[in-house]
Amino acid sequence: MENFMKIGIISDTHGIFREEWHRHLDGCDYLIHAGDFCTQKNYDCFRNFGIPLYMVRGNNDRGDWAKNLPEFLQFRIGGKTFFLVHNQFDLPFDLTDADFLIFGHTHHYTFYERFNKVYINPGSASDGRGDSKSLAILTLSGNDYSLERVIL
Repeated sequence: MENFMKIGIISDTHGIFREEWHRHLDGCDYLIHAGDFCTQKNYDCFRNFGIPLYMVRGNNDRGDWAKNLPEFLQFRIGGKTFFLVHNQFDLPFDLTDADFLIFGHTHHYTFYERFNKVYINPGSASDGRGDSKSLAILTLSGNDYSLERVIL
């Protein structure tokens, strides 16, 4: 793919920041965190990652540091519209403009296309709850994309 953008997608880090994640996310142009940082220290590690970061509050993000995190976020990267929320059941019904829907919460990797929309849950990077720990790397190139699941 020429003229591509790499987007790291991670969720449910639950108070942990592992150097292994940094190795896998190195070289990404953007980073998306779908919530459940759980601690300010973990939140600060991602905020200081050095690339643009899109993030939302998860059900375990409490305290003063989490008050200003949005419950959902809509944004554009590379001409594509993203909708980010922690729990997929909190997705709004009108997603007309969204190309990619990113969520976490379940700790299980999910990837599917439906009605010209791409749904991605990168899984949990800290505790797979019966599934492998993982994150995802989304690569955009024009109207094409590819998704890589990274098993941790």
